[in-house]
Amino acid sequence: MKNWAWKLYGIFLSTVILNSLKDIFIKDSSFRVFYTILIAFDKRYILFLALNIIDLLINIFAAIVVFYYIFNVKRSLKLWKALFLLRIGFDLIGHFYDIQFIKAAFFQNLTYGLACIGVLALPMLPSYLAHYNYAFKKSPIAKETKLQTMS
Repeated sequence: MKNWAWKLYGIFLSTVILNSLKDIFIKDSSFRVFYTILIAFDKRYILFLALNIIDLLINIFAAIVVFYYIFNVKRSLKLWKALFLLRIGFDLIGHFYDIQFIKAAFFQNLTYGLACIGVLALPMLPSYLAHYNYAFKKSPIAKETKLQTMS
């Protein structure tokens, strides 16, 4: 069980993504209340809501890619390469709610703002590494397994 850390991360990532996804469906979630109030004043905020939801849906596929990477499942790489680029794009434009939260944190304190960026960004970084390695490189986990079978 060499890749136990990746398996634990896959479970952690799935939990984080499902937790974010549940905010869409729970009426009293801060995410939903935030967008409900904004849309009540200006209908153009529906676009920001849609971008945020699309980002959350793309992140579901990000968790799938992490598990494909962990278990060395081979699928069409063109799809996963395109998804990697989509993830980058939607991570840049699909976090309006989080950006407002971070801005508010920086108004409070520089350290608090930086901590919020870390808390929101750091859990996703290994998924980008796994996704990139899965889509564009050979899996180091597969190499590890191959070396074990040769000895």
